[in-house]
Amino acid sequence: MLKGNPRLSSALLALALSMLASQAARAQESSGATTTAAASTSPVAEAAQDKPAGQQTRQPTQTGGTTKQSPDLPAPLTAREKVGRAFRGALLSPVPYAVSAFNAGITQLGEDRLPHKDNGDEVADWGSRTARVFATRTTSTVFIRGIYPALFKQDPRYEPSRSKKLGPRVAHAIGRVFVTRDDDGNLEPNYSRFAGAMTGSALANVWERSTPGHDRIGADATLVRFGRSFLSAAIGNVVLREFGPDIIGIFRR
Repeated sequence: MLKGNPRLSSALLALALSMLASQAARAQESSGATTTAAASTSPVAEAAQDKPAGQQTRQPTQTGGTTKQSPDLPAPLTAREKVGRAFRGALLSPVPYAVSAFNAGITQLGEDRLPHKDNGDEVADWGSRTARVFATRTTSTVFIRGIYPALFKQDPRYEPSRSKKLGPRVAHAIGRVFVTRDDDGNLEPNYSRFAGAMTGSALANVWERSTPGHDRIGADATLVRFGRSFLSAAIGNVVLREFGPDIIGIFRR
């Protein structure tokens, strides 16, 4: 499968996923979903983007002539705010650059050292590998946290656990990879992550290249990247989003 021209086939796969997402979003929009409250202004910093619920709450909604108080959740974002936050998080934060360089170094250590390459060549390979990892991360972030949440009407922000216990917080952080809230505050499968991870994994075939013993182009490589993206997302939720504020608070004391 996809053996004729894996780069072209993967690019077509990503385009098809985008078209399917667009159709699904139109269907959801025409299904008569309940109206949401006015969107809040977009936070500036990444930490403010994923701040705990309750600081900006949804406005009460009218139901059958009576006022129904919405859950204590942040006000929904507009499509423009979602895409803007995704681009800022992907390009204007130092974290993606540092993580890309680190991951590229780990990958480079697993490569076979070829006899005709010296240390300078190894550094150059690490630099090009960093650029490819960054391109994949950036593409995935924009789709997962911006484009698809806008199409599927889902909230891309992380909602911290309300529990104070370690186990439930870890389980909550991992679960948020697969479950999220829609713009009305209802829990549902995280379609944005599934579609965005597959789109980013497929588009990576355009700039990726295989090395001796490591096939990084084609259907198999795409599925491997897709699976690894969920593992890295779970680790990121646990370490950075759920317990990150606690760790920062310890150092500030």
